[in-house]
Amino acid sequence: MDKDTNFIEYISPNVAAKKLGIAVTTLRKYSSLIEKTSGNKSYFERDNNNSRLYRYVDVSVLKRVISLKVRPGFSLEEAVKQVLTENDVASVSVTDTRLESDTSNDLQPIQEDTIKQYESLINQLVESNLKLSGQLESAIGRLEEHDKKLLELGQESIEKKGLFSRMFKKKLNEILNKYLQI
Repeated sequence: MDKDTNFIEYISPNVAAKKLGIAVTTLRKYSSLIEKTSGNKSYFERDNNNSRLYRYVDVSVLKRVISLKVRPGFSLEEAVKQVLTENDVASVSVTDTRLESDTSNDLQPIQEDTIKQYESLINQLVESNLKLSGQLESAIGRLEEHDKKLLELGQESIEKKGLFSRMFKKKLNEILNKYLQI
């Protein structure tokens, strides 16, 4: 028998997390919970640095946990217990389309709710922007009125100054004329 026929491929936590669409820290959390709940501290293989290594079947189990935890009434702990109690966890295949569709079907209501929340926030922002736009237009109108009044006051000031300087000039001219006649 050839040695390569019993070859089991392991993937790193980074690769497993990417395949699951979660962060490595989240994967670590889920993996720890699986080990704790199963009572098997060596549920996942480990490398020389004691980092977990994942088989494709482990990734499928974690996909199942993720698909269950998004369902209403399922906490993460309940999802892990459910997956561990399922009869044939080890026979879940990598190409199990049921897991793929469960995950996407379970995520769809959440995505729709998120989209509705974003739409609501966008509508609130639009209303707020319209309100602020109206307030800005009002403030600009008040500033324009204020500027007009300032210009009018400036003009009046110049006119008054002109009147006084004309009177003073007239008086000065009279005095000069008197001195020139002497």
